[in-house]
Amino acid sequence: MGKWVAFLAGWVFLVSPPASLGAEGVTLPKDLALPADVTVALYLPKHLRDFRSTFRWSGGFQTTDAVQLGSSFEELTLTAAEHFFKSSFMYEGTRTAPFGLLVSIHPSIKSEDQQVVVTAHYQVFDASGASLLKGDSVARWAPRSGVHPPDVLGTLAQDAITRALTDIVAQLRPSAGKFPAKDNAQVKIENLVDRDHPVGSGSGFFLNYAGQVLTAAHVVHDCAIIQVAHGSESPAATITASSALLDLAVLDTHASSERALRFRPDGRSDLGESVVNIGFPLQSLMTDAPTVTRGTLSSRAGLSGSVGQFQFSAPIQPGASGGPVIGAAGEVLGVAVGTLNAAELLKEGVLPQNVNFALDARYVEKFLQRNSVAFAKASGDPGSSVGVPLDEVLPAVVSVKCYQ
Repeated sequence: MGKWVAFLAGWVFLVSPPASLGAEGVTLPKDLALPADVTVALYLPKHLRDFRSTFRWSGGFQTTDAVQLGSSFEELTLTAAEHFFKSSFMYEGTRTAPFGLLVSIHPSIKSEDQQVVVTAHYQVFDASGASLLKGDSVARWAPRSGVHPPDVLGTLAQDAITRALTDIVAQLRPSAGKFPAKDNAQVKIENLVDRDHPVGSGSGFFLNYAGQVLTAAHVVHDCAIIQVAHGSESPAATITASSALLDLAVLDTHASSERALRFRPDGRSDLGESVVNIGFPLQSLMTDAPTVTRGTLSSRAGLSGSVGQFQFSAPIQPGASGGPVIGAAGEVLGVAVGTLNAAELLKEGVLPQNVNFALDARYVEKFLQRNSVAFAKASGDPGSSVGVPLDEVLPAVVSVKCYQ
């Protein structure tokens, strides 16, 4: 049996509908029996599958006591799907069981006209990879209504997803005979991801002329597609080596590079020496050009529990992770991996300034050697050059974007 929606005091509630109705605004044919006899795979972005909204039973949001966790988006999607399809499960790429239809759903949340708006962008494919249907379904909640259900985002998300599935069965009238399950599905991952909105971004740099890029592991975690942009080129990349402990990853762009950065010959760095960080921060706001900041190597102590980090004062912003920290002669001293969370520390009455962390190049080199990744060291005396040869360094630094 499907679901429909009724509106009460600005809040969207799910209730049991007559047999002829699905989500509000969509009428199901009277002769359409639900759940439909078809096997459906459901694709959700990785970062949303486990997303849960935080709430308290007494109403409203809070972050202290009596906190409960709502249903994950994966649970909400599967719960909604069981009303429409006899068999449904999460799409797992090449490990997915046979299916007749594949439904890609990309929920998004925003504030608009003093309302919370959840939109489910959906697209439907058959097992051969042909696109059959796509559209958007929307659910809204007005906080000013005075009604505060326990799981606002969860209920809104399930409502938007229910509307999408209602539209799908109403238009396609799916059945096992019409869309038989196949185990050799031809749907390409490029057609499932949202290529207009990366879920994360960072920085990196070419290690060698074979086109291998070093970045931070958290930048490319759970990516369906990784895009490396340098100049006018934006090749797709694959992970060839990774370490969560060191927060490092090596990407293969499958194309040669004309520029590559070199590591300091003796691996030594001195407290107080001048350093430069290069990266692509705030990529959703800034143009596609690298940002250069200057500072000093301010401490050999990293975050508590970290491995091989040093502290530097060159300012960085979100998206700078994975960028190189270089010395006066343009040689790599480390890889930027993080900064202190100023917003959280401000709650404790502390406002940190330019407290940023990089993984020391000596640990980076060991990681590369262990994974048989080629890299080069600079020649000559580390202190012989004056100033940073940016014209030589900048072309080797790239932006990295993660899509799901």
